[in-house]
Amino acid sequence: MADRIPSDATLITGAATTSAEQVSRTRTIDEVVAEAGQLRSRSRLLGEDVAETNRQVSEVHHRVLAEQLDVKARGIAKRSVGEMLSELSDAGFAWRDIASLSGVSVPAVRRWRQGEAPTGPNRLAIASIVALVETLRDDHLVADVASWMEVPLVPDAPMTAIDLAVAGCAAEVVEIAASHSTAEDVLDRWQPGWRERYRSEHEVFVAPDGELGTRPLTRERP
Repeated sequence: MADRIPSDATLITGAATTSAEQVSRTRTIDEVVAEAGQLRSRSRLLGEDVAETNRQVSEVHHRVLAEQLDVKARGIAKRSVGEMLSELSDAGFAWRDIASLSGVSVPAVRRWRQGEAPTGPNRLAIASIVALVETLRDDHLVADVASWMEVPLVPDAPMTAIDLAVAGCAAEVVEIAASHSTAEDVLDRWQPGWRERYRSEHEVFVAPDGELGTRPLTRERP
């Protein structure tokens, strides 16, 4: 007897679908809107969770980075003061920068160079600069540390990595070098409102003759 051809589509395909699944029901617009709203809420909550996790991880990383610099500085402090000052000078730092980073006057640095022993805190301050320099150079491939630290962190603002380090934000300098934080993010934490403080009232433009010029910046009224 000839084989019978099954008429049920599920037998032809072998799919284990039920009759209910084979029937496609048109959803109402209200159902679609409700589902989209639920997905949006879930997405927002997920984004908030990710942002909070990122904030916590950033705080932990910053804390351990600062601790790492401190441990390294305490090891470097065992070196002679002359050796530490020579390393900073060879790295391209001017004596005024070394004085600023150490929190002392230039004459104090001059006396150290001549053999006068610094106080314990001052010795650690010098070692902290060396620790920062070696970390930037060896761990984050900053070839010319002194020159890099003199570069403005952002356009149109006179703040540099040296300013950050002088303010006790050495870990932030490393974060910028490692691209873990942007300079803008660091400045937002360090000096809130810096954008308004350093906002220029002039803009550069190309004149009809092709030369650059400056003119008062026209701002749109809110």
